[in-house]
Amino acid sequence: MKERWTRLLAVLLALALSLTCCLGAAAEGKYPTQWDLTEIYASVDEWQADYDRVMEEMLPQIETFRGTLNTAQGICDFYQFSHLGELTRLENKLYLYAYLGTSLNPADPVSTNLMAKINLLFSTENRLNSFVNPEIFALPLETREEILADPLLAELAYFLRDIVNPDREPLSEETNTVLAILAPAMGKSSGVYDILYSVEIPDPLITMPDGEEAELTDVLYNQIIYSDAYDRDFKSLCNQVYLTKLVPYVNTFAALLEMCVGENWAAAQINHYDSSREAALAKSDVDPAVYDMLVEAAHRGAPDYQRYLNVHKRGLGLDVQYPFDTAASVSGYNGNDTPYDDAVEQVREALSILGEDYIAIYDEIIQSGHLDVYPTDTKTTGAFSISGGDEFLPYMLFNYAGIPSDVSTLAHEMGHSVYSYLSAEAQNAVNENATTFTHEVASTTNELLYYTYKMEHAATQDERLFYLEKVLFTFGGSFFMQTLYAEFEDEMYRTVEAGGSLDAETLSDRWAELYLLYRGDAVKAFPDARYQWSTIPHFYLNYYVYQYATSVAYAASIAQRIMNGEEGAVDDYLSFLKLGGSMSPVDLLSVAGVDPLKEETYQLALDYFSGLVDTYEQLVDAKLAAK
Repeated sequence: MKERWTRLLAVLLALALSLTCCLGAAAEGKYPTQWDLTEIYASVDEWQADYDRVMEEMLPQIETFRGTLNTAQGICDFYQFSHLGELTRLENKLYLYAYLGTSLNPADPVSTNLMAKINLLFSTENRLNSFVNPEIFALPLETREEILADPLLAELAYFLRDIVNPDREPLSEETNTVLAILAPAMGKSSGVYDILYSVEIPDPLITMPDGEEAELTDVLYNQIIYSDAYDRDFKSLCNQVYLTKLVPYVNTFAALLEMCVGENWAAAQINHYDSSREAALAKSDVDPAVYDMLVEAAHRGAPDYQRYLNVHKRGLGLDVQYPFDTAASVSGYNGNDTPYDDAVEQVREALSILGEDYIAIYDEIIQSGHLDVYPTDTKTTGAFSISGGDEFLPYMLFNYAGIPSDVSTLAHEMGHSVYSYLSAEAQNAVNENATTFTHEVASTTNELLYYTYKMEHAATQDERLFYLEKVLFTFGGSFFMQTLYAEFEDEMYRTVEAGGSLDAETLSDRWAELYLLYRGDAVKAFPDARYQWSTIPHFYLNYYVYQYATSVAYAASIAQRIMNGEEGAVDDYLSFLKLGGSMSPVDLLSVAGVDPLKEETYQLALDYFSGLVDTYEQLVDAKLAAK
């Protein structure tokens, strides 16, 4: 079955690790800060005209290829039509317009209607394509190998690799047809989550220090936690009140997750996989060994993670450190309230190490009007980048508040966007689509380059300490905490695959156990924090979160090569970005100097982190001694 979703987006890229929001009003500045979707379609009527053309004129042409998929020329002609031509271009536009509209308001009836039509379009296309794989796989393996070796298919060789996989058992045309018909009714749990969490769950009320009562929105919560204007007692109160928002809905969230996990497990079985994890990683062509190597490495490194957290606690002079305390800086340096225009300049300076060509693309995207920067009452939380193929520059969504993590999020999402830009420029429509597995490497490399630049150009020791803390916070959040999430997710799937169900209290117990395993007694959470699994949107994306953790392991190696001025490091990295998804992730990363299948890769990342903790401990102890 054709995976148009993946091909279309290059990957639905990275909702930010921290779900940050900010003041609702956009500040005036020199850079555009809002999307103008009329660049894609001037009106819904124009969108509808293209939609009708695809549905009524183009998709019916698929049937004309039946019976022709027994030669290299026949297969080439089919994929030129179905994946590399006008049909692909129009589907890209249709999806992009609808998806961006729902991102601005998941409950908007116009945009949700367009998304429903898109789902019908893809379902129809998949149903019409249901004969393709069975027809090709009906040929003897030897014949398929000869066909794929034909120069006509050279640019599609990796994309079509499954047709010469002797272990791949294709679905029948009848099964493909049934799955295509069912597709519009599947995958609804993620959309329900977005509406429930972003729109419908009421925010709790809190009495502010001035006596005024206010809704504790994500906006206000982050302003309080990251600001020096509020004392620790008030932040503690906010944390506890904020957590109460989840408690009445945890059973609903558990049911949504069970629905999602159950659907993915059913799809895995239908496609002849032994587990949901095997099926999910196969889509990205990732060896399952990577998952286990990651978890084992995170367990080995957990003592250093706890050491960092304990040094942080000691630096703050705390007897007990709560989760909200981990956002506080020992340094005393104030890095908050950075205007968006300043953030753009700071990230540009930090990424200039990647060369003039990279920065030229950065500037083009910044000036394009393809960044929706500030939050609204209805906008999707977090941040993402989405590819526009070779017709449009990438689009990015932010909820910018000016806190330090927002500035690094700009660097992060720009990593995705430049990757998409370079891939679309250098590759055809199927090979430009790098998987999330490699995309997250590009974004995380940018974050590490940004924070290292800020450390190296710090005017004072306090400023250096501040940005060192940010590197540690980023690495810890990406590697250790996302691996924690990955363990939790894997256990959810194993439970359902064994015939069990997901109930809120059992999930919460395991969540608390994993936090203790990774954080030890360095951080103490409030009781309702055990329900925070319910706030993770990535659990609806099917084995997604582990890629945040692998990405920081690989990015650490790449960033160190670049920052150390190693000969060829920048060129290797840019070559990797230009290759898109034209090879396996292992082969792609080897171009950038990384081997995901070697234990030493993960150990190098742990050593990198441990070295940062050593420096951090020295700086914190020196600061305490100077008091």
